[in-house]
Amino acid sequence: MESVWYTFSEIYKKGLVYRGTKIMPFSTACNTVLSNFEAGSNYKEVSDPAIIITFPALTKYQGASFIAWTTTPWTLPSNLCLAVNQNYDYVTFHDETTEKKYICMKERLAYVVKQAKIAKHKVLEEFKGAALLGSEY
Repeated sequence: MESVWYTFSEIYKKGLVYRGTKIMPFSTACNTVLSNFEAGSNYKEVSDPAIIITFPALTKYQGASFIAWTTTPWTLPSNLCLAVNQNYDYVTFHDETTEKKYICMKERLAYVVKQAKIAKHKVLEEFKGAALLGSEY
């Protein structure tokens, strides 16, 4: 570290260090500037290899299945639980084509319906994730 400061000091003494401004691409989501690589990358919407899997409920929501989404399907045999956020909104919905009921996070409903190719559905119930705590599947 001392050698870095020494080198910077020598560069400064030679008048090669200056203060200036430069317009930089900025990510409002991350609240940081983007690197040259990030700014120069040609970001595209790409298909992410993922699966949607159902877990039949055994307790309070018996007759419905929990829906989970994963990009690591090889981990499914070792999964011991499904995670829910007690403060998020969840829904139970009915697939009117297959007559099956499912439970998923409300914010992900449109994605799930599209990805699972559910032609027609109806939301039956909306509730906080806290209601799911302790449920079994």
